[in-house]
Amino acid sequence: MMGLETVQRYAPRALTAAFMFFALLTGGASLEGELAQAAFFAVSGVIATALFVFAKPWWQGPVLTVFGFWIVLVLIVLLSLFPLPGSVWSRLPDRDVALRGLEALGLSASGAPLSLAPETTLASLLAFLAPAAGFCLVAALKWSRCAGLLKWLIPACGALSALLGLAQVILGKSSGLYFYEFTAFGSPVGVFSNPNHQASFLLMGLPFVAVIASELRRDWEGRDEDVALALVAGVLGLLLIAGVLGAGSAAGYLLLAPVILLSAPLLLGGQRGSGGGMRGLLIVPAIFVFAGAVIFGSPRLSGLGFTSFDDGAMSRVGINRVSAEMLETHWLAGTGLGTYEDVFRLYEDPATVSQTYAAHAHNDYFEWLIETGLAGGLLLAAFLAWFLFHVGRLWTGSKSGALSLRRAASIAGLVPILHSLVDYPLRTPGIAAVAAMCLALMIVPRARAKAPLPEAGEGASQPLRTVTI
Repeated sequence: MMGLETVQRYAPRALTAAFMFFALLTGGASLEGELAQAAFFAVSGVIATALFVFAKPWWQGPVLTVFGFWIVLVLIVLLSLFPLPGSVWSRLPDRDVALRGLEALGLSASGAPLSLAPETTLASLLAFLAPAAGFCLVAALKWSRCAGLLKWLIPACGALSALLGLAQVILGKSSGLYFYEFTAFGSPVGVFSNPNHQASFLLMGLPFVAVIASELRRDWEGRDEDVALALVAGVLGLLLIAGVLGAGSAAGYLLLAPVILLSAPLLLGGQRGSGGGMRGLLIVPAIFVFAGAVIFGSPRLSGLGFTSFDDGAMSRVGINRVSAEMLETHWLAGTGLGTYEDVFRLYEDPATVSQTYAAHAHNDYFEWLIETGLAGGLLLAAFLAWFLFHVGRLWTGSKSGALSLRRAASIAGLVPILHSLVDYPLRTPGIAAVAAMCLALMIVPRARAKAPLPEAGEGASQPLRTVTI
């Protein structure tokens, strides 16, 4: 009996931790079709389906709204795969190019879908299984256990990725520490293929370190356990900030200030214990001084703290200039999820073509609108409005249990949303899965819906009641 109770107590935490590690180890790049990612998506699909079926008491309120967004998304993508009459399909933008290719192969355009690359669109839809599974894990399992675990797990994973990035720079390309063939060799990318995504993920862990530090200040009793946890929290914060500075991401530098400013109220929210005091705040400037000395003073890391803002064809400015032209043409119907890379080739200047190519727009909102058109744009606008509404509620509401942790999750969720203005962090399954888990931390109620026992003589069942924050 004790063995079963132990399994029931620790299995959810083990599953959550294993899922996050698997997501980060296999989902650090946005490339489709890799075997490891395919396995991860398959596992994610099983988890999401099982939890959806067996954890029905959680599907209520904001959680149900999230599932509504997912259903609309699936419908939009499936409609883009639905066969169209040839007369309709041929009138869509840029279909003349595809039509010439079909005619050269002796094929007809009749029955072709809206998506210009149906197989790629379907593969891109499967990528949404990762965030779906992450959200379902937190939503379906006991909130207090998942919340207590993720509070440490997210920054710990970030710190490990930062340490890996440091080892990558020191040991070099030949060390075999880079996970992906297409990556920024020589840069501290950690478990990702892109240093910008490394910076984004590390920033997501900082608010949780602030919550941990606040709780330590509030409950400080000077015990050895308190000292040990304070040291661990300080090391986590140090590694995360040093990792962001070392990644050399301009967006990471720009987002670091607002993340720290928003995290400061969380750090100051705890009540001072007998030995904690304001002395704990001295670790903040100490972290910056140490990290700055490491990044800008070490010859092994020279040059990593700078980012170029040129106006070349394959720069962010150049890619977004072409993306704006694509959007002007395809804003109504879209080109199909995952087709950006192929369509971009129709619009880029042939005179600037080189071995470097644009796999994604360095503005995920541009890319999303180009691929999904007006329908996807309306869905995106509705989700962002809904998300910001809940963020506003968390930051303007009265104090209540776990509010600091929910606010930390909202900051973590804002990081990739803001970063998507100049990059595509949410197209990496690892970041998408963690962001979805943070979304669940924000909105999932702390207690399951329970039906009270009927009073004596009553036969009718009572309505469900839900404890929310």
